Amino acid sequence: MDVTFKLARTEADVADVLRLRDAVYVADQGRLADAADTAATFDRFDAHAEYILGYVGGRAAGTVKVVPDSAAGLPCDDTVDISALRVGNRLVEFGHLMTLPSMRHREIGMALMREAVIHSARKHDMTHILGDFFVDDSEGLRGFYKEIGFFALHEPYEDTRFKGAPLSLVAALDVTEAVSRARTPEGRKSRLLQYFFGDYDTYARKEVTDADTAPAAG
Repeated sequence: MDVTFKLARTEADVADVLRLRDAVYVADQGRLADAADTAATFDRFDAHAEYILGYVGGRAAGTVKVVPDSAAGLPCDDTVDISALRVGNRLVEFGHLMTLPSMRHREIGMALMREAVIHSARKHDMTHILGDFFVDDSEGLRGFYKEIGFFALHEPYEDTRFKGAPLSLVAALDVTEAVSRARTPEGRKSRLLQYFFGDYDTYARKEVTDADTAPAAG
């Protein structure tokens, strides 16, 4: 499937994000009552965040939010202490990965996540990716994320922003470790590792400017 990507920069782009949120979290899943009434929860990091939109046939089909660490912190700070992880590292948090119900099972979500990895490597030179994920039936991290290399940072908890949702887990991925595993004989057998990190050297940032080497928050 041909998917094109763009950063949400205009009012029309932001409207596409809200339409996706309404279609997924309100109309389809019933986990939010109002897609726009989220300033104190979903959107309080928007001054520092970047939304990546995926389009199929000119229509917004999905989105993912990238929050680079800053003095404002990260959304997961509300749930887990990541101060030790911040030392010497550059963190980004992915969130609100969603696709239209009619577009599910077409790997658009995977494509959005890969685009977020590429964007974060190029712009933020990240060393770790964090995410707040729904758990599987055994209340553990879902196999998809474990195969890539995410590891849980705490016990499952109830995310009160969502109604009727599974428990959640904040997890982290060491990008350097994931890239190294992708280069091993065993890692070359992992479709997911290869999809996200097999060509890391082709998209990772090669040069870092003085403006880019500001210390991480924390």
